[in-house]
Amino acid sequence: MSTSDAPPDARRGRRPTAQTLGAGAAVLAALAVGHVVVTAFPVDERVQASFLRPAVVGEPVELRYARLTAGEPAGSTVLDPDDGSLLATPGVWLTVPLTIEATGQPRALGFAELIGGDGRTYLVFTGGRSSFLPGTAQPGIARYATLSVEVPPEALPGAHLRIGLEQKDQRREDVADIDLGLTRADADAWAADDTPVLAGPRSDEPPEQP
Repeated sequence: MSTSDAPPDARRGRRPTAQTLGAGAAVLAALAVGHVVVTAFPVDERVQASFLRPAVVGEPVELRYARLTAGEPAGSTVLDPDDGSLLATPGVWLTVPLTIEATGQPRALGFAELIGGDGRTYLVFTGGRSSFLPGTAQPGIARYATLSVEVPPEALPGAHLRIGLEQKDQRREDVADIDLGLTRADADAWAADDTPVLAGPRSDEPPEQP
């Protein structure tokens, strides 16, 4: 069969139908939309991020696993860890009393860090000079503990304290972000004070008022 004898479709190639064109346009549109969505919302960052719950001193912050309230911060160049010893620092010992009320089941909070006004992050490691070890809070029973962290004076103005559940992993988890309300005047006064600040014991009993 010669080319001239072939059916018209064979000589010219099949012309795309309206249905084929419509399907191709739909695929291209879907790919374009998908690209826009991925570009606009970085998936990895969203999945990794904690859910920060802002609060200030004296204001309860509701977390998925507990209600947390930070009391008035105190500071000095000397810390009394309530074990018969005293710890001195060339910087400042910052202490923050915390009240923890577990929700649903017993909880042992294990994560703490200070976001300093100097732009640095100061992790509070249990067992080091800085300490956050509140023990297990039972539902319906308030748990009292004191966080202590050793920092340079310049870290204090504007500092935020972050408290969470898991020490090693805060992804997709509630984390309290507490503005401690500290100023340069606080930092200067504490850096010049050697009156020991007390890191009170963890307890289910309210701390004694001075």
